[in-house]
Amino acid sequence: MNRIGINLWNWSNDPSEDYIKWITRAADMGFRAVELPMLNLDSVCWETVGEYARSRKLEITMCASLPAGRDISSFKEEERENARKYLLRCCRIGGVLGATVLAGPIYSGGGKRHALPKEQKEREWDYAVCGLREIALEAEANGLKLGIEPINRYRTSIVNTVDQGLKMAADIGIGNVGLLYDTYQANIEEADMADALRRVTEQGKLAHFHACENNREAPGRGHIDWESMIAILKRYGYEGHCTMELFCQGGLDASWQSAGDRDEEARQGLKCLTSYMKETVL
Repeated sequence: MNRIGINLWNWSNDPSEDYIKWITRAADMGFRAVELPMLNLDSVCWETVGEYARSRKLEITMCASLPAGRDISSFKEEERENARKYLLRCCRIGGVLGATVLAGPIYSGGGKRHALPKEQKEREWDYAVCGLREIALEAEANGLKLGIEPINRYRTSIVNTVDQGLKMAADIGIGNVGLLYDTYQANIEEADMADALRRVTEQGKLAHFHACENNREAPGRGHIDWESMIAILKRYGYEGHCTMELFCQGGLDASWQSAGDRDEEARQGLKCLTSYMKETVL
C-alpha cells in the first residue's frame, strides 16, 4: 500500500517553526509520510529533522514555496535568480533529509496570472523550461524527483492542466521530472479527472499525488471519486505517497471551516484513504 502522508500546513501556516512537533503529531496518528513546506530555510537544522523523521519511520516530501519575487519564469533576471538559488538549495536540503520529491508550481511564483501575446508567453515558458533543467539535474544528484503541479486558473496562467504539465516535463527532457497531481486543482481544471490521472500514470510521469477534496477539506468530506482515483494509482503501479495537503485557517485556499479541530480533520482523511486503499480492486 502507498504511504499516506500529510502536509504540515494542516496544523500551522509556518510549521518550520517546530517541524519536530508536527512530525510527532503525524507519526502518532499513524501517517507514514510527511510533506514539509519549504519556508524558512535558514532557521532549521535539516539533519536533525531528517534523522527524527527516519526514527519515526516516516518518509519525507517537500513542497516548494514561491512567493512574489521568486519566479523562475519571470522576465526579470533578479526574480529568476532568486528562484534558482532557492530551488537549488531545496534540492540540497532534500539530499540531507533523504526526501523523495520536491513538488509544487515550481515554474512560477507569486500567484502570477496574466494574458500575454504569443511571443511573450513562449518566452515565459522557455524561461521556466531552461531554469528547471538545471534544478532537475541538481534534484537528480540529491536523489529527488521534481513534481510539476498544475494549479487552477485563479493562481496561475502557466500550467493549469495535466496536458500542459506533461508538455513542460517533456520540454525539460530529464527523466526525474514528472507531475504532482492534486485532486483539488484537477477538480477545477480537468474535464475528466480520472482520465487526466490515467494519462499521467500510464506514462510513468506521476511523481507525487495530493489527495484533497473539492472543498479543500479532508478526503471523505466532499465529492471526489476516491474509488476511481485509487484504482488508477493501483492499476498503473504508482509507488509514491498519497499526501493530504490541507490548510489551517489563513493558509492559501483554506476553507472558512478550517478553524475546526485540525487533528480530527487529519484523522478523517487518513481513515478515508486507508479504507479505499484496502478495499479498491482493479
